[in-house]
Amino acid sequence: MENKVSENSYEVEFLNCTVDKAQDFKIIDCDSHFAEFAGIHPSKIKQGKLFLRDILKPVDRDYVFKKICKKDSKYVYIDFDILNAEKEPVFIHCSAKNYEGSTLCRLVFADVSKSREKKKELEQKANAANSLIELVAGGVCLFKVTPDMHFDVIHINETCARLFGTTVESCSQREYRLDELIHPDDKTIVYQAIGRAMATGEGLDLEYRVMKHRDKFIWCNCSAAVQRYDEDGSPVFQAVFIDITKNKEAEKRADRANEKLINLLENLAGAIFFASLEKPFVPDYISGDFVRLIGYSRDEFENRFGNDFGRLIDDSAKLEKEITGQVSKGGKAEITYRIKAKGARTALVHDTRKLVTQQDGSKTLICELQEISN
Repeated sequence: MENKVSENSYEVEFLNCTVDKAQDFKIIDCDSHFAEFAGIHPSKIKQGKLFLRDILKPVDRDYVFKKICKKDSKYVYIDFDILNAEKEPVFIHCSAKNYEGSTLCRLVFADVSKSREKKKELEQKANAANSLIELVAGGVCLFKVTPDMHFDVIHINETCARLFGTTVESCSQREYRLDELIHPDDKTIVYQAIGRAMATGEGLDLEYRVMKHRDKFIWCNCSAAVQRYDEDGSPVFQAVFIDITKNKEAEKRADRANEKLINLLENLAGAIFFASLEKPFVPDYISGDFVRLIGYSRDEFENRFGNDFGRLIDDSAKLEKEITGQVSKGGKAEITYRIKAKGARTALVHDTRKLVTQQDGSKTLICELQEISN
């Protein structure tokens, strides 16, 4: 019996990271899926402990780097192998986005290693985009932008149909328009992005709400670009949709938690600020009592001193070493020193710090200053 590869569409996990081309392709940010794939904690990656070359086969490095650095290419699409946590090669589709005026490049990997056999079979017989579209991971569709700015669907895969609460068969049997699914509040930004893409030939990358069922919307990330032009001259876009509703909900929860935390800190007695262990005098957040202690407004503190509290302290470098030394031994520190507040006023303060671990695994110092008598 002939061993035939299934024609059903397959699910693929997306991995995202951002590299800095000017720093030898250092990976400076990533999502949890990428960190899990690489076998390295996200905090370590954000500290610059991983480079793109570390997950590439040596034979592919020059090829991939040249592709990403290709002049005047905002979007680059490449197929190659990356190494997982066990250093095993995994075949992926990569979409690279170079940011204008920046050395940063965002990479989106789609693990299609299990699809290689299917890909070969389909490529041999594919004679139209409707066949090849099934090779692309995620919710994929082709749509034509009509002269009256409707987005008429030409082809849609199973994943995309499920995202929109319909079926491939239903879409093929009737006229199906993507513009009718866009949330009313998001239509303007979508139409503007489509218009820019049609005018410039560049792709678009948007987050907006799409109707799944009547009066029920989901958040999607949409990456799209003009694939070709129809016989009547209308542009045909190929779009990839990813459901990010859970991400948006998590962002809202995080924003609410952060707002509550800030409100709590503003109402606590004492000059409080957060800082990293690497830069213990550069606050990430300062409380109202901290502002009152130094005498400078938040804007003055940022504009005049660059948020560097150490510039209000004599011999801050020595104090930094003392703080990091105490924290490394016991997870906390206590020191006393003078600060130069606004108006030539000096204040003697007792600095108490504690090292805490945040939800994402990174560590931060919670610092409280108490003014004491001279």
